[in-house]
Amino acid sequence: LESMIRLAEAHAKMRLAETVTADDVSEAVRLIKSALKQAATDARTGLIDMGLLTEGTSASERRRKGDMKTAVLSLLDEMTRAGGAVRYAEVVRRLGEQSSVQIEGGEFAEVLRSLEQEGAVQVSGEGPRRSIRRITRAV
Repeated sequence: LESMIRLAEAHAKMRLAETVTADDVSEAVRLIKSALKQAATDARTGLIDMGLLTEGTSASERRRKGDMKTAVLSLLDEMTRAGGAVRYAEVVRRLGEQSSVQIEGGEFAEVLRSLEQEGAVQVSGEGPRRSIRRITRAV
């Protein structure tokens, strides 16, 4: 509300007017709507998603990362039945083969970091020797 008041006052000042009119308020409303639409439009879906403003990521992006987490854990469970580690590059390759969309390296790394923080996986090594181990807890 305060920003709308400031915008309406600024619009009146631009007209060199001493009073704010309904037209100034209408322009302030239009500017705020336009800014919200631009800042909160999900590039993937084209829909307005206020999560972009409040959380920094869209609902579709959060859903995609959640789906990727589930897929990575499922793939690791399949690949490490004996409890061993698997090569990082092999997990990326197999995940890419299973996915209907392109898997970006940065997005995959971010999902793995999140899984590490949750205590679900452990990543070790560097470069081509980098490996991933699935961590399971005994119940």
